[in-house]
Amino acid sequence: MPWNKLKSMFVVTDSPAPSADADVDQTLKDLEKYQVPGDGGNLPPGTDAAALSGRIDFQALYDQAGVPNTDEVEAVERFLGGLDESLPDASKLAASKAFLAAIGKSVNDVLNDAARKITVVRAVQDAKRADTGRAVSERQAAIASLQKQIDDHRASMESAQHDLESVQAQCTTEESRLQGARMFFGHVTDATDAPAAKARR
Repeated sequence: MPWNKLKSMFVVTDSPAPSADADVDQTLKDLEKYQVPGDGGNLPPGTDAAALSGRIDFQALYDQAGVPNTDEVEAVERFLGGLDESLPDASKLAASKAFLAAIGKSVNDVLNDAARKITVVRAVQDAKRADTGRAVSERQAAIASLQKQIDDHRASMESAQHDLESVQAQCTTEESRLQGARMFFGHVTDATDAPAAKARR
């Protein structure tokens, strides 16, 4: 929703409309008083960690946190959703106030209901951030440990390969020495036996 529309619904002013940039700045200042101060509190007792993953059932968390099940915020949302979108925002605001009066509620009831729920939402966000931080740290430590194992295995493989190359070189040298002996004596034997063979013929 544009800032000027948001402002017209919640901030009433008799001054002429300022420029767009000034309007945004002023709106932000005006809306600060509606911000819920402080950070989130603690999660509702007994909150399951699985409830903080995937699609979160906030209503269940509100119930668990003991937020009164009055649902002023949701009631106003449903009421506004049923209004003609072409209605001016000032008319929507007036109609919302009349609706609240009809059900025995006030604007402060809506603000308080939203504030209590915001505290729970912030607690969920803070808890999820802390849980994710712990999980990431654990995974990083596991990755570092695995990386060390990989490096150790790689170093062991390289050492084994170097050892193999050294042994192969030594074996080649030794085999060449032994083959030299065979060739020497084989050559001499063949040369010595050759005249005898001719004589027998």
